[in-house]
Amino acid sequence: MLYVDDVELIADFFKDALNAEIIKKTKLQDGSFELKLKVLDQVNINLYNVDFIKNFSPMVSLETPSIMFLTDDVEATHEQISKYSKDVGDIMVQGCQKVFNFSDPEGHYFAIGTTKD
Repeated sequence: MLYVDDVELIADFFKDALNAEIIKKTKLQDGSFELKLKVLDQVNINLYNVDFIKNFSPMVSLETPSIMFLTDDVEATHEQISKYSKDVGDIMVQGCQKVFNFSDPEGHYFAIGTTKD
């Protein structure tokens, strides 16, 4: 789960940059929405407005988790994300894996790595 200021903005970013697909939209008690995204055929991400979490689950940590998405084609994914993110790291090799990082429009950082050695 990711807690963000603007659910629609971050959903649009993931749709554009990683071809994510909205698979569920749920209206919450305060009128905000949770959006469940399918990202890179490997993972679902639920986006919540951070103010909703602060009000209804104040004990939950609001820190962005460390997430690495995996892809078969790191170069193509890097090129795609570079069209939508202002901050995309260079592709580097760590061990046997190619990796890079990027940020969303709110400054949350994520990584992309290869699925193959």
